[in-house]
Amino acid sequence: MPGMNLLKAEAQERAGLVSHVAYTVVFDFTQPGDTFHTTTTVVFDATPGTATFVDCAAAQVDDAVLNWSRIARESIGEGRIEVRDLLAKNSLVVEADYAYRTDGQGIHRFVDPEDGETYLYSQFAAVDARAAFACFDQPDIRATFAFEVIAPASWEVVSNTPVRAKVRQPGRSTSIGAAQGGTQHVNRWIFGRTPELPTYVAAVVAGPYASAGGTLISRKGEIPSKVYGRKNLAAHLDADEMIGTVQAGLDLYEQMFDTEFPYEKYDQVFVPEYNLGAMENVGCVTFSEDRLLFRSRPSEALRQQRVNVVLHELSHMWFGNLVTMKWWDDLWLNESFAEFVGTWATEQATPWKDAWVTFGASRKSVAYVQDQLPTTHAIVTEIPDVEATVSAFDMITYAKGASALKQLAAYVGEDAFFAGVAAYLKRYAWGNATLAEFLAEVEKASGRSLAEWAQVWLQTPGATTLRPVIDTDGDGVITEFAVAEDVPEDFPTHRPHRVTIAGYSHAAGGFTREWAVEAAVGGALTGVADVVGKQRPDLLLVNDLDRTYAKAQLDEVSLETVAGYVGHLKDATALSSVLDALWHMCRDGVLPAERYIDAVLTAMPNVTNSETAEAHIRNLAVALGRYVHPSGALREGERAAERLWTVLEGAAPGSDLQLQAVKAYARVVATPTQAARLADLMDGAIKFTGLEVDADLAWDLLAGVVAAGGAGDGTIAGRLAMDPGAAGQRRAAGVRAAIGTLGAKQRAWDALVRPVAPVPNAVQYEIGLGIARATDPSLMAPLALPLLAELRGYYEANEGFVGARVARYVFPTWAAGRVDGLADAVEAWLAENAEAPSVLVKIVREGLDEIRRAVSAQATSAL
Repeated sequence: MPGMNLLKAEAQERAGLVSHVAYTVVFDFTQPGDTFHTTTTVVFDATPGTATFVDCAAAQVDDAVLNWSRIARESIGEGRIEVRDLLAKNSLVVEADYAYRTDGQGIHRFVDPEDGETYLYSQFAAVDARAAFACFDQPDIRATFAFEVIAPASWEVVSNTPVRAKVRQPGRSTSIGAAQGGTQHVNRWIFGRTPELPTYVAAVVAGPYASAGGTLISRKGEIPSKVYGRKNLAAHLDADEMIGTVQAGLDLYEQMFDTEFPYEKYDQVFVPEYNLGAMENVGCVTFSEDRLLFRSRPSEALRQQRVNVVLHELSHMWFGNLVTMKWWDDLWLNESFAEFVGTWATEQATPWKDAWVTFGASRKSVAYVQDQLPTTHAIVTEIPDVEATVSAFDMITYAKGASALKQLAAYVGEDAFFAGVAAYLKRYAWGNATLAEFLAEVEKASGRSLAEWAQVWLQTPGATTLRPVIDTDGDGVITEFAVAEDVPEDFPTHRPHRVTIAGYSHAAGGFTREWAVEAAVGGALTGVADVVGKQRPDLLLVNDLDRTYAKAQLDEVSLETVAGYVGHLKDATALSSVLDALWHMCRDGVLPAERYIDAVLTAMPNVTNSETAEAHIRNLAVALGRYVHPSGALREGERAAERLWTVLEGAAPGSDLQLQAVKAYARVVATPTQAARLADLMDGAIKFTGLEVDADLAWDLLAGVVAAGGAGDGTIAGRLAMDPGAAGQRRAAGVRAAIGTLGAKQRAWDALVRPVAPVPNAVQYEIGLGIARATDPSLMAPLALPLLAELRGYYEANEGFVGARVARYVFPTWAAGRVDGLADAVEAWLAENAEAPSVLVKIVREGLDEIRRAVSAQATSAL
C-alpha cells in the first residue's frame, strides 16, 4: 500500500468516490508520555462496492471498525487505512494514539522552560490533520467537524467554533499541568459542529493560555473575538490592536466581497515555535509568537507586517475557507489573493498608507530573486503530490502572484475585479473551485477576455527586466524613447505591463518629479511617444510607483545621479524603487557590490519606509558576505559599520531610524574595536537617548559582539540568566552558533546533524542562521564540504518545513569564492544524490546557482 506521500491522481480518484463527510473527533490530552489518544468517527457517502483509503499517520492504531466490521491489520499501513466494500452510507470508527510533534506540524507540544507548563496547538496544513485523527486529508473533500477535547482543568481549549459545554469528568485526573507530584481533575470541552471545511483549516489549541476578549461587529451582528497567548506573555497580547485591525478589515471585506463573515467567532492565538507567520484556521487563526508577539520594541516595519498578516489571514475566511481550491495546484490563488488584498486593505483601512512600498521593498523583491533560480516555476504550477507542497510556499506563489493580481485589477479596473471576486465567492460558497472558474467570473464582470493575460502572467515562469532606451539632441531633449523588456533565455515570453514612466530633476539638495507618463508596454521594445520632447531627466524610472512585476534597470545618467545624490531622494516609493534596482543590478553582476552598499548607506538617514531600511540592511549584509570580492570584504565591512554608527549618532532619539541603525550596526560589525562599542552599548557604558536596550535588542547586540570575536559562551550564559524563558533559550542557541570561530560553527552544526535530544524547530532555525553568520566567511571554509556531505542525512531526519528551511540557511553559499572547486563539489553532490528527496534537490540546485551568481558578482566587484 502506498505510504505518506499522497499523489494528486490518488486524491482525484478518492474525491470521485467520497462525499458528504462528517467527523466527530474526541482528543484526549491527559495521558502521560509522548502520545495523545484520539477517537474518530467518520460518517460519509461513497459509491457502493468501491474501495479507497483514509489517511491516518498514527503512532499506533488500536482499533478500526468500518460499518460494524473490524478492519484487518494488514489493511492498516503507514499513514493509511484501507476501506473496502463501501456502502452508500458508511461509518468508520478509529481508535489511535498519535505522537506529539516538535516540528510545528500535527499537534505540536511546547513545554515552557520557565514554569514547566505544556502548550499544544494544531497545524494541519498541508496534510497533517492525518497526524491527529483519521480523515480524508485533501482540500476538496470538505466536511463538518464536531470536536471534543479532554484536557486538564487548568487549561483553556480553543477550536473553530464556540464551546457549547465544558463538563468535569468524574473519577478522572491527570498529572499534566498539576503541581509536581500532584494531579488535577479533567474537563471535557464540547464544541459545536462546524460548517463544511477542508481538513487543513480545522484547529485545536489547548493549554494554560491567557486571553483578552472583545467583540466584532459584522453585517450579521456581533461576533465574539479573543486574543490568546502563553500566560507568561499575557502583558504583550495587544488585543485591542489585534481585534481593531480585524474590525477594520471586516468592514472593508464585507463591503468589497458583498458577503457577510461566514463563521461564528474569530479568535487569534499566538503560539510558540511556529513555522509560519500565521495560519487561517477557521475562527481560530494561529500566529507566530516568535515573530509577531512583541515582548520588546518592534521596528515600524514589523508592526506593519503584523497588521498586514492579520488582514491577510482574515481575507482567507472568504477566499480559501468559504471557497477552497480543489488541489494544491491552486494554492497560489489562495495565497496570492490574500497577499494582494491584505496589502491593499492595509493601505485602505489602516494608518499604514505605504503598504505597497513595504510590499515592493521586501516580498516582491524576494520574488524576483526566486524567479531567476533554475527551479523557478509559473505562478500556476503542477503539484504532483503533497511532498511538493513544501516548495510551493514561496514568494512566487505569494508575492509574484499578488503582483499579477494587482496588474489584473489595473487591467480590468478595480471595481470590475472586486465584482468578479464577489460573484465567485457567492457562486462557489461552501465548495471548491479552480483558477478557470475564478477568471470566468472576473471576465463576466469586466467584459474582457483573460485567456492571453493568464497565459503570460500565470503560466509562464521567470522575471523580465524593463530598461529605458533613450536618444537625445544636443540640448538634452528626448528625441526617441522606448522601454525594452529583456526576457530570460529559458522563458522568452514578453508580458503586458501598465506602468508609469517618470522623470525627476535634481537641484538644491532635492529631487522634483518633473513629469510622468502612463503607458502600456509589452514586447521586446515599446516606443512611448508621450515621453518624446521632454527634457532628459537626472533620474528616470520606467516603473515609477512600482506598478508592475518586473526588475528595472537604471540608465547611465540615472546611475550617475544616484551615485552622487541618492541621499537627497526623499520620496519613499521612488527611493525604494531605486535601491531595489541597484540591488538586482548588483546581484546580476552589472553593478559592483560596493556601489550598491554605498547607495544604501548614503540613503539610510532619509529612508522613511521602515521596511525599505530593514530589507536593504539585510541585502547589504548579503552583499558584504557574498558579492564583494573576498579580498576586500573585511575592509568593506569595517567601512560599512563605521558609516552605520554615524547614522546611529545622528538619528533622532526614539526614532525608528535609531532602532534600525543600531540593529544594522550589530549585523555588520567587523572588528574587535567595533564589537567593543556594542558591548559597551549592551552594558550601559554607551547610551543613546530614546534607545532602550530591551531583551531582544540585547541579543541582537550580543550576536554582533560574538560574531566579531568580542565575547563567547560565558557572556551568552550570563545574558541567558537574565532572559531564561523560551525566547531567551532560542536566541541563546542562535548566538552560540554565531560565535566567530570554526570550532563554534562545527559544534553548532553537530547540534543539528548529531543531536543528543530532539531540537525544536524554532531552535533549529536560530542555529541555522547563526551558523551562516560570519564576519569573515573564509574562517568557515573548512566546514563547507563536510557540511555538504552531511546535508542529506540532516534533511532526511527533519524532512518537511523544518529541514527545508534549515538546509537553505546553512547551505555553503557563504563559501563562494573562498573554497576552490565548491561549484564542482555541489554538481557532484547532485549527480550522486539524484534520488534524494525532491525538496532537498531543489534547495541544492538553487544553492549552486547562487554560488555561481556570487562568483560572477565578486568578479564585478574586483574590477
